[in-house]
Amino acid sequence: MNNRTPDKKKNKKRLVTACAVGLVALILFSMVGLRIGAQNFSTPFKFLFMDASASIQSAIVRPYRWTKQFFAFNGGCQDIKVKNRALLQENARLRQELVKYQEAYLAKERYRKLLKIKQQMEYPVVFAQVIGVDLAPWAGTILVDSGRKDGVLPDMVALSWQGVIGHTIESFPTSSRILLLSDPRSRIAAIIQRTRVRGVLKGTGSSVCSLVYVEKGTDVEVGDKVISAGTDGIFPKGLLLGKVSSIDPGSMDGIFQTITVEPSAHLNNIEEVSILLTTRMNDQARP
Repeated sequence: MNNRTPDKKKNKKRLVTACAVGLVALILFSMVGLRIGAQNFSTPFKFLFMDASASIQSAIVRPYRWTKQFFAFNGGCQDIKVKNRALLQENARLRQELVKYQEAYLAKERYRKLLKIKQQMEYPVVFAQVIGVDLAPWAGTILVDSGRKDGVLPDMVALSWQGVIGHTIESFPTSSRILLLSDPRSRIAAIIQRTRVRGVLKGTGSSVCSLVYVEKGTDVEVGDKVISAGTDGIFPKGLLLGKVSSIDPGSMDGIFQTITVEPSAHLNNIEEVSILLTTRMNDQARP
């Protein structure tokens, strides 16, 4: 124990002496560096001072930089939002323009088909736009923007480019009401084109019609075309009404079979019609 204590004291003295010598050497080294003043020669104190000042400066400047970057980022986001809003508005405008051009093109195609029907008819034809639809499920009528000033009178045939849709029942100075095939009040003399079997096309209040008064055993098949017979005083002969979609023979003691007919015209989405300027009196006056 007594031998260790002097050793510890000696080591402590040696450490203190080494530190003192190092400190003196460092001071001398620094003084020599300062006196030399060379540009490429820096003292350790200078390095320490530069590092410390740089750390302090960086700590002060860093929040400023972060704040500047934050506001710059938000400003950029605002610019992007403004540009995006302008692009969305322009996109909406272009979409609307595209819809308008598509509607014009589709209307032109429908009128072209109606004009083709007009060229095939032997009667004068007036084109009309649908301006009103009867929403009652038991009624099937539409209102069009042509009336007496255009020569339209009651009991004139109305067609779409797909086929017959009905006939006028009321006529006003600038508009007319058309009774559709699907209305339960509608009755049209009709024949099966293939076999010339006669019947009456009757509205059912739904999307299909019935060909009634067709006797059992007559030659009728699904897919047969049904055309106007021309014997009811309103519809000229040979206009396409629809096609047979189903046949029900009915009860054993019944006389007639039930035939369902799908109209050739889509009655739920009519937009333009052509009206044949002919009446019963005109038909009777024709040679």
